Amino acid sequence: MNFLRRLKNFGVTASHDRSAYRDFQIRVGRFYRDHLVRPYVSAGKVLDIGCAEGGVLMAFAEAGYDCTGLEYSANRVQYAQEQSQSNINFLWGDIERWVGSEQFDVILLLDVFEHLDDKSAALHHIRQMLAPTGIIIISFPPFRSAYGGHQQVMRSWLKFMPYVHLLPENMYTRLLQRVERQHIESHLRNYRTGTTIRQFEKLVQQSALKIIFKKKYLIRPRQALRFDLKIRTYPLNWGQEYLATGVDYVLAG
Repeated sequence: MNFLRRLKNFGVTASHDRSAYRDFQIRVGRFYRDHLVRPYVSAGKVLDIGCAEGGVLMAFAEAGYDCTGLEYSANRVQYAQEQSQSNINFLWGDIERWVGSEQFDVILLLDVFEHLDDKSAALHHIRQMLAPTGIIIISFPPFRSAYGGHQQVMRSWLKFMPYVHLLPENMYTRLLQRVERQHIESHLRNYRTGTTIRQFEKLVQQSALKIIFKKKYLIRPRQALRFDLKIRTYPLNWGQEYLATGVDYVLAG
């Protein structure tokens, strides 16, 4: 993939091309299925929280897992139901307020946790739905990392500006109003809900869950799959909040 094609894909989301984005989700799902899930759980029930168009679950369904998706957007639930295999169950709900009675062997939150308002409540609900020998996979960009404010989804030149979200909120708001000029509240929500590695690990400790695996990236899987790059890990502890573009966790009860 040449540079101009990579640049064109920068910040592409489901709003640009749903079918292409779902195919991208499938590739993401296959990566996490093969590298983070199968070493712990080779079969069983999977819950994908924030499943969006359902592509991640399609990757798990093709490997024989029993799949359920939970999504906050009713529109995305409808699309996923129409486009995915009939054996995948999709539910409309908010993990911060919703607790199901079913237990799952694998619970996924892939680039979802940083968008939640009440992260403690979400972890509490997730723990209740985790099977005794189950695992939770959580991935997110640390808030203080280059694109931890999700500015890459913006439409103006701000999408190319690393660390711009580290400005004080009043300055960041004015910049959005003058340059971006659209979806201001959505971008400010990303600003307010982002989480650091330290904050996340403190929340996990308070929830009585255990971290059994952690990996930090210079080029994280989602970026590598989108831009045809090689995944690069970040091997150091110092600077991880600013230099690691993403982090993966495997949690257990």
